[in-house]
Amino acid sequence: MRIELAKSAGFCFGVRRALAMVEENIKQMKKPIRMYGHLVHNEEVVKKLAAKGIEVIDTLKGIYQGTLIITAHGISPKIKEELVKRKKLDLIDATCPKVLNVHRLAKRLREENRQVLIFGDPGHKEVLGIKGAAGNKAVVFSSYKELKKIDISQKIKYGLVAQTTKEYQKFKELEKKIRRRISDIKIFNTICETSREKQSEARRLAKKYDVVLVIGSRLSANTTRLYEICSKINSNTYFINTAEELKKEWFKNKASVGVTAGASTPDWVIDKAVERALEY
Repeated sequence: MRIELAKSAGFCFGVRRALAMVEENIKQMKKPIRMYGHLVHNEEVVKKLAAKGIEVIDTLKGIYQGTLIITAHGISPKIKEELVKRKKLDLIDATCPKVLNVHRLAKRLREENRQVLIFGDPGHKEVLGIKGAAGNKAVVFSSYKELKKIDISQKIKYGLVAQTTKEYQKFKELEKKIRRRISDIKIFNTICETSREKQSEARRLAKKYDVVLVIGSRLSANTTRLYEICSKINSNTYFINTAEELKKEWFKNKASVGVTAGASTPDWVIDKAVERALEY
């Protein structure tokens, strides 16, 4: 059986940078060491970090000492400013530079007295941080159907940014429709290059191969996006977190497999899944 692994599969720059920041500084970090949410959305990575003594927390209440790690998804600038004031608390800010760029753009649009629109997943940590950068007055929507429900006034100026892992093609389609609906709008396509590349490769694999494997956590927005893209093209697309989830019947009478993985999926998980698939 022939297998092709997407060149873009696995960790992106932002994830590698976040993990390197933690690994390079962990010995010097004041204890207790806490991480506000998952450093990256992958359970296998979180397990490894937990084994090193890093606790995942979902609230900042009562956190005034030790070390706090801000994840690659970022955090509202206002919350970060408040955390900096906690003198006995050391911050390790692992926010992806691509996400910080969206923060800067959202802030700029707000300073221009524009109503900020965010094309993203409501409730996602990255989106919450971007919203915070816009003064918490941004409107979030995940589809044009949702956007149509928003009351648009031609008397107001608007600005649009996107969650860095949203689907690029959908954004481009959305952009055309929005420009027809809103007369005064500044649009910044902030979907990162890696997300675009992964999505493009995913489409190619789905068209070319009998079976497609998408490897990564179901908590990961960008991995879920890859699965959605592939499954629309190829009905033999399977979403797995680890090699243990593979099923022999998926490969029966199949000659080829295309494999891709999300930006938060570690190499060791990908390699093990590919090795297991080759056994079938």
